[in-house]
Amino acid sequence: MKKVLAVFLMTLCAFGIVNAQSPISEYVEEFRGDTAVIKGDVVNALYGAIVGDTVEVPAGRVYLLRGNFQYPLGSNPTTKAGRHTVIAGEVDTRIVNNSDASNLLPIICGSGGNSGGINYGGDLTVKNCSVIPASATGTLGWAFFGAASPGNRVTFENCLFERTRWVIINSNSYEGTRLYIKDCYFVNLSGQGCRRNGGVYDNVDKNTDTIWVENTTHIMAQGMQYKFRNYPIKKLVFNHNTFVNISGNVFETCGYQSNMIVTNNIFVNSNVQPYMPGLDIGETDMDSLPTGIINVRDLPSGFDQVERKILVDRNLVYWDSRLNDMVDTLKANRVNLTDQWYSQMIKMNTRTKAMFDNDTQYPFLVEGQWFEKCPNFTNAQDLLTDQVEVLRTFSMHTVDTLSGDIMPDWRKVFIGQDYYVYSDWPIPVDLSYDDADLMVAGLNKFPLGDLNWFPQKKADWLSQRSAEYTKLEDALNSGQIPNAVSRPDQMPTSFNVEQNYPNPFNPTTMIDFTIPNAGNVVVKIYNVLGQEVATLMNEFKPAGPASVRFDASNLPSGTYIYTVKVGNSTIAKKMMLLK
Repeated sequence: MKKVLAVFLMTLCAFGIVNAQSPISEYVEEFRGDTAVIKGDVVNALYGAIVGDTVEVPAGRVYLLRGNFQYPLGSNPTTKAGRHTVIAGEVDTRIVNNSDASNLLPIICGSGGNSGGINYGGDLTVKNCSVIPASATGTLGWAFFGAASPGNRVTFENCLFERTRWVIINSNSYEGTRLYIKDCYFVNLSGQGCRRNGGVYDNVDKNTDTIWVENTTHIMAQGMQYKFRNYPIKKLVFNHNTFVNISGNVFETCGYQSNMIVTNNIFVNSNVQPYMPGLDIGETDMDSLPTGIINVRDLPSGFDQVERKILVDRNLVYWDSRLNDMVDTLKANRVNLTDQWYSQMIKMNTRTKAMFDNDTQYPFLVEGQWFEKCPNFTNAQDLLTDQVEVLRTFSMHTVDTLSGDIMPDWRKVFIGQDYYVYSDWPIPVDLSYDDADLMVAGLNKFPLGDLNWFPQKKADWLSQRSAEYTKLEDALNSGQIPNAVSRPDQMPTSFNVEQNYPNPFNPTTMIDFTIPNAGNVVVKIYNVLGQEVATLMNEFKPAGPASVRFDASNLPSGTYIYTVKVGNSTIAKKMMLLK
């Protein structure tokens, strides 16, 4: 009987029901296997869990945050080096498709005089949360996430971000950050009286390894959104994103980027701030040219003289006609005592365009199709009416670098100081559209822009996501427009299995893999005890990319292992089911 009881108690501990001795118990509402459900509305509960979780921490630890609760940070935690820290809200419905007004995203914010923030000392994933670099008292932070060591991977998935005096995340002078943003929503990036500030990411003064942004919407931002400065990023991918009413440059760069893909995006009223030579020096073009959506310059001496590879294709640009007279007005009034004013509402400046047109010297700078119209958005609220005037006024006033203007908040649901650390919920706009040409304008005939506004199209896109990126990489490396099937000499040469997406998931996820040769492929799922729980595929597949969907509706939360076997080769990876 004692042996049976001991086994029973061990089982309870394994599933987290008996866990009173955990060093983070005071911050945890309950344990669900490897998942710790953090107490809501308790100052520093999330801080205590992240910093204090040091004893026998399971490899699959997830800090789960409940909806309708705040998780205020009175102190800023630094995540552990060598550990992947995962912070997840419990509802993974894509933000722009979630109309449940009664279930707000969990809010990670500051407390009292602290605006909040998390320093990443190791890899970090944040998903299904609302992140506000501010406290309810009105304290507003410069940034929320900052590097505490080099070479970390940071992933934001299905998160809502609002407010910042500078950017949401910065590299903090550490090299090698790998930033992945997918299915997110940025709004009202403003708060500091500076035309450059109010964006997503700043490279600061070290080379970032990767910036990969897909299916993400950006609305009403005052500053430079993604700041590369004069440091070459090793890998840049912006695919299927939507930008509406962005006063500053979407991509701030001195022009030294390579290995860059900008495809299937929508840019509406972006890059609105006019430019004069000498303005924002050090963060603008080195030849004193206006910066368009895409900006490229020859690499100076002292830089690695790499082959310049940039693919720009199937993007939409549109600027409201009410913005057209801004430069003429500045010239006529000799603002800043000069008439040398230029519009940055352009696709490329003259130097960049000449480089893209010079196929002999720059064979891998590829400019494909641009669409120039305003989508017929289903419900843009007043973004394309009253807010265009707000955008114009801010952009005109801040041509003076000493201007203290701040772009006003754009709110439709939660209005007033009482909601300072809340974002509008549900999302008050619907940026889907019904333009027949734009609905099939993207690669593989998908809609342009953030596909989360088209849920069924998004699901279809996910089933071929890996194949699409393979095609984009092939086009980037061959200097071609990605509109044809892969040639035989472009077939994959190695066996590769991607991390499932999304992860953690509930209850479905996609597994993408690539096989170099045709053969029988077996995809299986196992629990942590090594017991097989599902066979997803056992069939002959041709060489190339493939995907399979896993539905875990009938399985409990926990860590699972998936294996992909072809021939004598097997690759296994972990994934987390979070119900």
